[in-house]
Amino acid sequence: MSKEGVFMKSQSYGILDIAKFFSALLVIAIHCAPFIEVNEAFNLFYVQVVARLAVPFFFTASGWLFFRKIDPKRGMRGEENVTALKHYWKRIFKLYLVWSILYLPLLALHWIQGGFDTFTLIRLLRDVLLNGTYYHLWFFPALLLGVPIVYCLYTSWNKRSMLWVCGGLYVIGMLINVYGNVLGSIPFLGSVIHAYESIFVTSRNGLFFAPLYLVLGIYAQDFIDQPYKRQAGFAFLFAFVAFCIEAWLLVEWGIMHDLTSMYLMLAPTVFFLFIFLLQFHLSQKKIYGTLRKMSLLLYVSHIYFIYLFLNVLHMGNLIVYALSIGCSCVLSLCMINAAKRYPKFRVLM
Repeated sequence: MSKEGVFMKSQSYGILDIAKFFSALLVIAIHCAPFIEVNEAFNLFYVQVVARLAVPFFFTASGWLFFRKIDPKRGMRGEENVTALKHYWKRIFKLYLVWSILYLPLLALHWIQGGFDTFTLIRLLRDVLLNGTYYHLWFFPALLLGVPIVYCLYTSWNKRSMLWVCGGLYVIGMLINVYGNVLGSIPFLGSVIHAYESIFVTSRNGLFFAPLYLVLGIYAQDFIDQPYKRQAGFAFLFAFVAFCIEAWLLVEWGIMHDLTSMYLMLAPTVFFLFIFLLQFHLSQKKIYGTLRKMSLLLYVSHIYFIYLFLNVLHMGNLIVYALSIGCSCVLSLCMINAAKRYPKFRVLM
């Protein structure tokens, strides 16, 4: 690759860091329905359409960044590939472990209010492995499972086969996540879906959800140095409009619910958005690294503030949204500055 190509790749990180930061703000919106008291229709659009771009974008960015380090020609057992996978997996696991511990007080509060028994312990063990110790932390176990799955496929199969497999898993997950109640009326299929949900709760996890977006991150590598700004922009707009229509149909059919997140048109929308953003080449600045760290810290910390302002102080949803963003930003900056003086704080990010 030419020096120009390498330089253009290095420039592309800044725009992704900015996008990650705004994606974290959208995740906060999902958890507090900010405009529900202002306009329900707009709140539905903002939370169930716009904000649903956020987590898939995080997965796509994770796939793009991590799998750039993997050379499929070395194979699954290639020493450098295995080393990169182990390092990445351990880092995500440490983050998950630390933030799971930090959310134990909220979990304990729920146990005090709702009681703790054998079934609670079983559900906790299940959630630790699949759904996250606290509900917003599901992103971490999804990465811990999804990345090895895609790694095995990427180093063993060609990209087209990998896309078909992960796309198939996503469609299965979508049928459970979006159309589960409708398909539940079909005798045998309904029993299978009910059994699955009774055990695993949701298909929005590292098996059905994460792999496709990680693969899209791999595919995005082919578009880094190509002048596709206009094409990608139009493709994103077209896909986003189709995504909006899909969401509107789900509302009209009466099957939209709070956990609806695996839309069919969500994948192409996120992919073309990602490609579009990669066309903007920004020079390196320290602020981008700060935004990257803040996006993670906003994602993991905001639930405490939402719980305080919404469930304890009973403030209005829009105020909760604004205060949660503000407090999470302040806390994140404090953590980042603390990590500069005290290296132990780096385990939080």
